[in-house]
Amino acid sequence: MKAVFHILVSERLGTLLNSREAATSLLDFVRENKCSVIEMDFTSVEFMSRSFADQFHKEKIMLQNDYNIVIEVVNANEEVVNILRTVSRTQSKSNREFNDVQIFSFSNTDLLQEHLLSI
Repeated sequence: MKAVFHILVSERLGTLLNSREAATSLLDFVRENKCSVIEMDFTSVEFMSRSFADQFHKEKIMLQNDYNIVIEVVNANEEVVNILRTVSRTQSKSNREFNDVQIFSFSNTDLLQEHLLSI
């Protein structure tokens, strides 16, 4: 049997998760509690910003790699799950997509206007 430490995120941080500092604070709390499995309960969390999700994901991976702490996300709504999934896909440089964007320069507004009308 594994010991599981349950954290109700909304009780610690509120229902709007919107800063990197909040994510760091949450995971600092995890570091203080020496448990190998952490259950992060996102019940009542209404919003998670991309910056919170990014920091949460980075620190979650660090805890897993450095301390063998597994964080399980439970009771998260669809929006929270989607932002966490999206952020996790952008963390690996090999998974990122880059597109070349053409840059146009115009010496006067007439040429700019002509170009804009052509597209």
